[in-house]
Amino acid sequence: MGAYTGLQNFFKKSLVEVARNLDYEQDNLLILEGDLHSLEKLFPTTLKNIQSCYHHRDNRPPLQYAQDIVASWLVEDSFLQVLNSNGLNAKLNGADKNRKILANVRTSTSSDFIVSYNGNSRKLELMNSYTDYWVRNGVLDLRDSKYKSLTKEQSLLLAVSTTTKKFALFDFVKPIPARFIQSHDHYGGKPVYQIKITNEMMNDTTSHNITEAIKLHL
Repeated sequence: MGAYTGLQNFFKKSLVEVARNLDYEQDNLLILEGDLHSLEKLFPTTLKNIQSCYHHRDNRPPLQYAQDIVASWLVEDSFLQVLNSNGLNAKLNGADKNRKILANVRTSTSSDFIVSYNGNSRKLELMNSYTDYWVRNGVLDLRDSKYKSLTKEQSLLLAVSTTTKKFALFDFVKPIPARFIQSHDHYGGKPVYQIKITNEMMNDTTSHNITEAIKLHL
């Protein structure tokens, strides 16, 4: 289940309404509405960019991929408010921080946020699960080069399960063991690094718990 479908139950209102409240631009609203005709007519560059991202789409049709991307931005912007509380400071860091779908060649694996506390800063990646996959399998999948990128940047990874309302925080400043899978069917045959995630690693998803956990690593 992707972000667009999974977040229908996360927010108490429609995703289009959430996007409007966050002042998202018209092309993103059309994507959430599934209005490809208007998107092609008014924002041909955005549509062209969507169609160019064949590598990142996995097995998803272009519209579904774009809807998942915009929906994931909504949850990132919601968590940005959480990360800017309890004395913690955060700002968007990813290549898509301007909330524009970029062409395939311009996408990157940069972490989503930079979080700061007491003069110290770290990069932080947000990952959400909209199913019970983590609970059933005890593993978290990092596609393509994400695992290598997190390791190289020594980033934090905030993993949030929207179904169980639990989170885990991983710190890549130290090596995190992973199982490498050369070709994963669920991700269109892309390579995947699987890391362990157990119930014992999880905590209740509250603003206080998340910010306090992050502070311990800054």
